[in-house]
Amino acid sequence: MHIAISLTISAPGAGKGTQAELLAKHFDLIHFDTGKYLEKLLHSKEAEKDPILKREQTNFETGMLTTPSWILGQAREQVEKIAKQNKGLVLSGSPRTLYETFGDEKETGLAKTMADLYGKENVYFVRINIDEKTTLERNSKRVVCSVDGFPILTKKDMERCKELGGKPRKRGALDTPKVIKERIREYNERTFPMISQLKDEGYNVLEVDGSPRPPEVFQLIIKALKLNE
Repeated sequence: MHIAISLTISAPGAGKGTQAELLAKHFDLIHFDTGKYLEKLLHSKEAEKDPILKREQTNFETGMLTTPSWILGQAREQVEKIAKQNKGLVLSGSPRTLYETFGDEKETGLAKTMADLYGKENVYFVRINIDEKTTLERNSKRVVCSVDGFPILTKKDMERCKELGGKPRKRGALDTPKVIKERIREYNERTFPMISQLKDEGYNVLEVDGSPRPPEVFQLIIKALKLNE
């Protein structure tokens, strides 16, 4: 299906990565997870020598958002690559700021990039609503597979991780209370304001309850999208 879905107007711990994986399988989309992409890039040998990557590594590990101009370029490049494959996509980590979303007089924002590539009517921004207490609880308890970074929520997820040769692990500094609180602050100040402007500019903005179990949240998203497969 030739659509573009972004889940990034959702707060930390809302289940963006889990729902993106489910949507990718359901609609045959490519899932671009900015967080996993950055984690791999910023912990590579290249990052040890590159001053820009070292700067972004510090931002990433302390809960601050990466530099908007830098991450916009990284994400836009990946979105364009996916579109050239004639595939739809789902994003779970971009865009996260007004600048990344709308750009400026010099840089094209990711919203317009997706609209140009997929048609504005085929671009969806989905907010999975959870409160701050749930965010703190979910992130502090989160366990992921050491191979692919996918959250381990069920026995099936655990078996999948073992088949890959991995083990469950915490995400280290990213999921400590101090960093989680910083990520919540960053979300409230820099991501949440995107919602009203996206609506003002005529983008499809959908909101679903993120408190139920992941399969139930997934069904709520499918219902909200109202897509005829």
